[in-house]
Amino acid sequence: MNTYETVFIVRPDLPQEELDKELEFYKNNIEQNGGKILKVEPWGKQTMAYDIEDFREGVYFLIQFEADADYHLELNKRFRFNENVLRFVLVAIDEKKFKLNPKRDTSGPKRYGKRPGGTRRPREEAEKSETTEAKAEAPAKEAAPEAPAKEAAPAAEPAKETAPEAPAKEEAPAAEPEAPTTKEETKADAE
Repeated sequence: MNTYETVFIVRPDLPQEELDKELEFYKNNIEQNGGKILKVEPWGKQTMAYDIEDFREGVYFLIQFEADADYHLELNKRFRFNENVLRFVLVAIDEKKFKLNPKRDTSGPKRYGKRPGGTRRPREEAEKSETTEAKAEAPAKEAAPEAPAKEAAPAAEPAKETAPEAPAKEEAPAAEPEAPTTKEETKADAE
């Protein structure tokens, strides 16, 4: 028995009952020919990269199964003669190179990577909260060893004070001193 994976695209204008019938038809066909279904994933309606038979969207299905080596020819015929299937691909999977993912439980709520705490925070807010947490931890660390903390704290504070002074120095040249009133004062300033 070989392991296969197939993805096929069905016309999006079919009602839900017809879509279910198409999926059940292929699942039953695989099982009737001695195959074993490993995983079935209905991916739903997706936008395609280009139009196929004047459709911009299609309903995608994935089926992983085990079957005899010659069965893939039969399944190819079934896909080709079905007018509701727009495109399909059938691939043999080498189990030595690719590890198959176990069948997912689709009965529970879909979370799609969302955190249980609520919505995602923007990056700026996350960085701010990290810096405030670091500042909150810093006083606790300084309180334990008294002598080194006192020396480190004053050194850090002047560095913070010098940063705001830098823009003030840039503003000082913008305000010019009083202009010399006589020609002699102007010559003395130029030399």
